Amino acid sequence: TRHEAIHRGEASDAGVGVPYRLAYWLRLPGGRTLAVQVTGRWYADASGCATLAHGVVRLDRSRPAEPHAAPVSRGRSEFLERLGPEVAAALRAKRSLGLLLFSIEDLDRFNEDLGLDGADGVIDEVLRRARTILRRRDVLARCAGNRFAIALSSCPADQALAAAERLIQIAEATPIATAEGPVIASLHVGAAVAPRHAVDAPRLLRQAEEALSVARRGAGARFVMHDPSAPVPGGRRASDAPRLDVIDALNARRVGFARQPVVDARTRMPVFHEALLRVRGPEGGVTGARELLPGIERSGLASLVDTRMLELVVEHLTENPHEALSINVSPSTIGAPAWLGMLAAHLGARPGVGSRLIVEIAETAMGDWGAMRPRLGTMKALGVGLAIDDFGSGHTSLKHLRDLPIDILKIDGAFVQNLARSGDDRFLVRSLIDLARHLGVKTVTEWVEDEDAARLLVEWGVDYLQGDHCGPPVLVESEGRPEVDVA
Repeated sequence: TRHEAIHRGEASDAGVGVPYRLAYWLRLPGGRTLAVQVTGRWYADASGCATLAHGVVRLDRSRPAEPHAAPVSRGRSEFLERLGPEVAAALRAKRSLGLLLFSIEDLDRFNEDLGLDGADGVIDEVLRRARTILRRRDVLARCAGNRFAIALSSCPADQALAAAERLIQIAEATPIATAEGPVIASLHVGAAVAPRHAVDAPRLLRQAEEALSVARRGAGARFVMHDPSAPVPGGRRASDAPRLDVIDALNARRVGFARQPVVDARTRMPVFHEALLRVRGPEGGVTGARELLPGIERSGLASLVDTRMLELVVEHLTENPHEALSINVSPSTIGAPAWLGMLAAHLGARPGVGSRLIVEIAETAMGDWGAMRPRLGTMKALGVGLAIDDFGSGHTSLKHLRDLPIDILKIDGAFVQNLARSGDDRFLVRSLIDLARHLGVKTVTEWVEDEDAARLLVEWGVDYLQGDHCGPPVLVESEGRPEVDVA
C-alpha cells in the first residue's frame, strides 16, 4: 500500500522529499488483469515523519500479467496472511521454514534512468531469475514496493544461507537488457528461520525485515541472517553493547584516528592521508573502523561519530598547516539538516583548512542522487575536496558521475588485491582508471599490498596508491605522545 511504501521505508527526507513507488495487479471480472503503478514523493515535518505526499496513479489496461511475475500481496498485511499457513504447516511437520526477504539495490535510480516501464522490466527479470532457484513447494511473493519474499519449505539456516548466495549470484550473473542499455541488478537479502527464530508469521517476517535493514545499511555482507541477541546483566541485550560502548568512548574522549598515506603513484611521496576511525577501550586497547562501523550504523550513531571525527581532523589540520586529510562521512550524516551548517562553522573558524580537507562518501551508499547532488555542491562551494570511496562496488551511471562535483575516485580495494589472479579484476580496474581520466578525475587504488601490483597500476595511469605496501595506518596520539603503528 502507499501507506507502507511511505512509512515503512528506510529513506529520510533531506529537504527535497523522498520518491516512492509501488506497483500491483488488479484482477477484474472475467479473469482480466489491470496493471496499477503509483509514483510520487513524500515530505517530512521537523521531526522527520512523513507529513505530506503527492503522486500519480497510472492504469494500464493493455498490459497483460507477466507469466513469471511474483504473486502480489497488498502490502505487508496480506503477505502475512499468505505466510501464516506456511509457518503453521512447517511447525506441524516438525521441519524448518526459511524466509528470505530481498530488495533490489538502487531501484529509485532505475526508475529515474530507465523510466517506469524500464524499471518494471528489471524487476520482472530479477523475479524470473529468482524463480529458477525455487523448489516445488517454495513460494515467491512481492510483499511491498521493493521488498520481495521467498518462503523456503524444509529449509534450515545453513540451507537458507546457500539459497541466499545462489539468489544473489543468479540475479547478478549477467546484465539485464533495457532500452537504455544493459544494467546489473544487485540484491540485499535478510533471512530468518522458523521455528529457530520465530513460531509465528508476524515475528518471522519482522526478524527477516530487521536482517534486511542491516544488509541495506552497508554493514558489510549483502546477506544477513537474523541473529537473536542473548540477554546480559541489567536487562540489556548484547546488541546494545556496541551502542553504549561508543557513547561511553565519545563521552570519555577516547575516539581518535589513524593516518594512512595516499602516495603519488610515481614518486611514492605522500600527497594526503586518510583519517581512519580508532576507538581506545577502557583497558587501553585500540579498535579499528572495520570492527566498529557495523555496530555504529545499526545503532544510529554515525552522525555523532562523524561529528567527533570532523572536530579531530579540523583540529589536526589547524595544528599541521602542511598536511591534507580525507575523512569518511556517512550519507546519513551528509543528509542530516545540521551537517552543512556544522561543516561551514568549522571551516569558517579556521581559514585555510577547507582546501586541505577531503570528504569521502561510499559509492554503494549514494542511493538518493537527487538529494545528494545539491548537498555535494554546497560542500564543494565551501572549498573541500570530494571523493567517492569503494568505487566499482556500486552501479554509478556515467550520467550521474559526470554530473557530480567529484575530485577523486577511490577504486575498491577488493578488485585491486586480486590483480595477480583475476583477469576480470584487471580489466575492471584498468577500465575505471580510463573512465576517470576521461572525466578529468584523479584516481586512488586502495589495498595495494605488493610492488608487482603497484607497478601494474602505474603502467595503467593511476594517480595515487594506498595500502600497507605504501604505508600502514599510524595512530595519532593526543597530548603530545608519539604516534604508534596500528594493525
